Amino acid sequence: MSGAVGTKSRTGIRSENSSSKKVARSGRLSRNELVAELKLYADLYEHAPIAHITLDRFGVIRAVNLTGARMLGVERDSLVGRSFADLFSESSRPPLSEFFERLLASNQSSSCNALLSDAGNALQQLRIEAIPCRDGSEIRLALIGITESERAAKALQISEARYRGLFEAAKDGIMIVDAGTGEIHDVNPFLMELLGYQRDELVGHMLWEVPPLTALAASEAEFAVLQHRDYLHNDDLRLVTRDGRSVVVEVVLTGYRIDRSKVLQLNIRDITVRKNAEDALLKSEEQCRTIVSNINEYVYSVRFEEGDIKSIYHSPKCLDITGYSPEEYYRDPLLWFTMIHEEDRNQVVQFLNSIFAGEDQDPIRHRIVHKDGSIRWILNNCAVQRTRKANRVTISRLDGFILDITDIKRAEENIFFLAHHDPLTKLPNRSTLYARIEDVLRVAQKTRTSVALLFLDIDGFKQINDSMGHDVGDRLLQSVARKLGDCTRSCDVVARLGGDEFVVVLWDCGVSETSVVAEKIVNAGFPLQGTNVIVTPSIGISLYPEDGKDYLALLKHADIAMYHAKKGGGNNFQFFTHKLNEMATQRFELEAELRHALEHDEFVLHYQPKVDLATGHFSSMEALIRWQHPVHGLVMPEHFIQTAEDSGLLNQISKWIIPTVCRQLRQWQQQGLGQVSAAVNLSASFFQHRDFEETIEASLLETGIPPESLELELTEATIMSDPQRVLGSMAAMKALGLQLSIDDFGTGYSSLSYLKKLPVDKLKIDQSFIRNIARDNDNAAVVRAVISIGRSMQLRVIAEGVENASQLAWLQAEGSEEAQGYYFSRPVPVQKMTALLREKANFLHNPRGRVQAKQF
Repeated sequence: MSGAVGTKSRTGIRSENSSSKKVARSGRLSRNELVAELKLYADLYEHAPIAHITLDRFGVIRAVNLTGARMLGVERDSLVGRSFADLFSESSRPPLSEFFERLLASNQSSSCNALLSDAGNALQQLRIEAIPCRDGSEIRLALIGITESERAAKALQISEARYRGLFEAAKDGIMIVDAGTGEIHDVNPFLMELLGYQRDELVGHMLWEVPPLTALAASEAEFAVLQHRDYLHNDDLRLVTRDGRSVVVEVVLTGYRIDRSKVLQLNIRDITVRKNAEDALLKSEEQCRTIVSNINEYVYSVRFEEGDIKSIYHSPKCLDITGYSPEEYYRDPLLWFTMIHEEDRNQVVQFLNSIFAGEDQDPIRHRIVHKDGSIRWILNNCAVQRTRKANRVTISRLDGFILDITDIKRAEENIFFLAHHDPLTKLPNRSTLYARIEDVLRVAQKTRTSVALLFLDIDGFKQINDSMGHDVGDRLLQSVARKLGDCTRSCDVVARLGGDEFVVVLWDCGVSETSVVAEKIVNAGFPLQGTNVIVTPSIGISLYPEDGKDYLALLKHADIAMYHAKKGGGNNFQFFTHKLNEMATQRFELEAELRHALEHDEFVLHYQPKVDLATGHFSSMEALIRWQHPVHGLVMPEHFIQTAEDSGLLNQISKWIIPTVCRQLRQWQQQGLGQVSAAVNLSASFFQHRDFEETIEASLLETGIPPESLELELTEATIMSDPQRVLGSMAAMKALGLQLSIDDFGTGYSSLSYLKKLPVDKLKIDQSFIRNIARDNDNAAVVRAVISIGRSMQLRVIAEGVENASQLAWLQAEGSEEAQGYYFSRPVPVQKMTALLREKANFLHNPRGRVQAKQF
């Protein structure tokens, strides 16, 4: 451009020199010649191929040739006096103004390009050559239009610069390779930075000679495969950089020609971060898929497309929960709806409608029909995804999970059942009975209907449980439950209160109807599995509204009646009466008085002598309890012992008797009355009590009496209540040195073979056999047998209840060794027994014995 400016300047100088010469010669030219000469020069100026314009220092046009007017597309008269800058586009004016300022400041020729305004012809790019003249008062311009070739060359130059800029600034690696030779022609900075190599380590080298690039072509032979390709894409290629890093790149190879040579351009993009993210995403997806495939929930997803449902995903667990495989769901998207239990379909529809309406809903429980036909309970939860199209929001997807809760549902039902039913018999329990009978009584009150409540207790159940085991007892209870169900109607209620107590509530039954049912139950009996034994019940009955108007009153009165039935020997039923209520009240009051008696030492011991029938003297004595009642005086044991045993007080009374007897024996021995022994009759409950052995040992240790001074009497019933346990306790007592005897022998059901195992010293014949011994051959035979057994087993035999001389004579004739009874002495208090011991009375010949019998 500067060269062009210089050329124009020299042309101008030559013109000026020529003009000056001609002017010099003008003095020698004629006027006509001079006019002709001036016209020639004027024509040269006006019609010059270059537009010439003269501006003043303010940029106003002062002269312009015809070429310039035509180029500018404006009449010459309109150009003179006009601002030159106004002829150009708005974008060109500021740069043009700056150009003239620099021109005048430097006072040197210069050039620039400007875009001619479209006020005249179409937009045209001009090159302006300018030179200041006359000390800067004028500016002479030459305007030259830029041709298409020049514009193309300029555009190419700009394009090359732009491409180079892009090449250098690209954030992907770019490499140009000669397709014919494999030589690297060019690389951009990003590729050098990526690989860790300098430009001279890459450019000019063969592709396979650069270590990181061997992944593209490891040899010339491998490159030969690439050189004929016009396009190649590899999105998973690993390059090892100079510092040993492994980078994953995506390579796009493009082949094209430059002039007549083919080159390969390789765009190499570092996708390590993306690849790692993709790998992490794939791993995460795989983990999620593994988790979803192995969790207990069945996960599903369906898509809604223009009213149609399309299955997207069904986890493998669907096969276990529903019986259908994922493929079956993909084939039939509506399959799931057909599985819903018909009774639960409305519930599911309402749930889905609420979800679709955008309402928050808790998961629902409902049933489905498994492919195998079984009913399954499931927990169903889902959520929807919505999309907006224009002003309309639609549901695009439904995602959810299903959990098989069949086992949980069964467990809940089982827990509910156990909370309201007896687990052994499956009958309603106490709480359920209370709720049901309240409902029954409420209806009965409104309809004035009679209701009967039967309170049933199994006779001898404790003995069965203890002797035959709890499993036998449990099976018996189950048998009772079944029998009661067989004997009642569907409208009646059968429940188990606990233990061996059952309640039956009969609807619309009076005395006669209830008697029929009760008799049916009693007559049916309950067979004991594995035996020929039929267990019997005792039943107490109360009626609504006569015997009570609420559940508790009816139950209490039926219990009282049941107790009366059991006291009558069991295997029967009794209706409640007010007399029974009075008796129950008396029993309750008696129990309270017994507790008071224990706390205030109202019990006393009387002693009855045992007589050696060979000498007539004391052999021992039996301690018998009496109650010194503050109001009623001396109360005999038959009036309170049974109540004490039923209430559990007998154990406490026994724990008082044992140490009291031991202390009395010690006192008599300290008084010099010789080696005195006494027998104590023990109940079965105390003999099996956990404190029994400890009480005996503590009493012996406290008093220091010889152990053989204390004799324990046990009935056959006590021994047979729990033979193994009793035998162990008897052995422990025998090891301590105590005397043991079987009381009321002959009234129980112990076998002789078992008797041989017992560590006993004496057999005591029950007084029922002695009473009519002289006239009753059967009783006499029993007594002879017992005496014979005792003699053969070396056991002493004691006859109790001897009341006359004939009984005594018979016993002596049969060889009985000891006896006790009113014939010798009634039970007497301590002071009287002390006197008898001091007198050393002979109860066979001394009339004092008979006197004592009358006196006491």
